Amino acid sequence: MSASRNLKTRLAWFLACLSAGTAAGMAGAWLTGNPYWFLAIPAALAVGWLFVANPDECTPPSTHRAGREPDDEGAP
Repeated sequence: MSASRNLKTRLAWFLACLSAGTAAGMAGAWLTGNPYWFLAIPAALAVGWLFVANPDECTPPSTHRAGREPDDEGAP
């Protein structure tokens, strides 16, 4: 998957979660008059992150090469 497509997919999921949280916040605030319903926005983003995010994409690639000792291990 190309980086551009991956970014578009992640942005689409972000906007979907943001929209769902905003809709829930607006509906709850309209029905009850309580502005705390807008806490649904970060809650929806957090739940979306739990289901959509891939932690493996956050880790950098390994720099350790086979047969070669890392430079920092030989330091005094």
